Amino acid sequence: MYKRLLLPTDGSEAAERALAEGLRLAKALGAEVAFLYALEPLGPRLLLGPESLPYHQALLEDLRQEGIKALNRATRMAEEAGVAFEAHLVEGRAAEAILKEAERHDLIVMGTHGRTGLDRLLLGSVAQEVVRKSPKPVLVVPYRKA
Repeated sequence: MYKRLLLPTDGSEAAERALAEGLRLAKALGAEVAFLYALEPLGPRLLLGPESLPYHQALLEDLRQEGIKALNRATRMAEEAGVAFEAHLVEGRAAEAILKEAERHDLIVMGTHGRTGLDRLLLGSVAQEVVRKSPKPVLVVPYRKA
């Protein structure tokens, strides 16, 4: 039975749709949820090292604040749904962080942006990597802008 659900978020509309689905499922099952926001390293994303960007620390702090905002939105959603929760902001690659945290959970519920072509090649697919590597079941909630 699914008693502990992991709901990763990146603060996007796609992730928030998945959060809503995950919370609906958790409420129906009487399960608790854990929200996870992974603060990805900037170097690989920008193809630069911290020494190359004079504003590296400020940018990192801005991203951390975005993560906190995303987790705050998620926790408000859980409170409104009446679902027990915990929230974690971790540093590291998103897929790796999700897979590591999933060890303590029964099910992962996450969104996908539905990127294709060059977007997927350049931005990657966290959901795809998690589905491919996870020993736990993964519920992927698709999202496309109307």
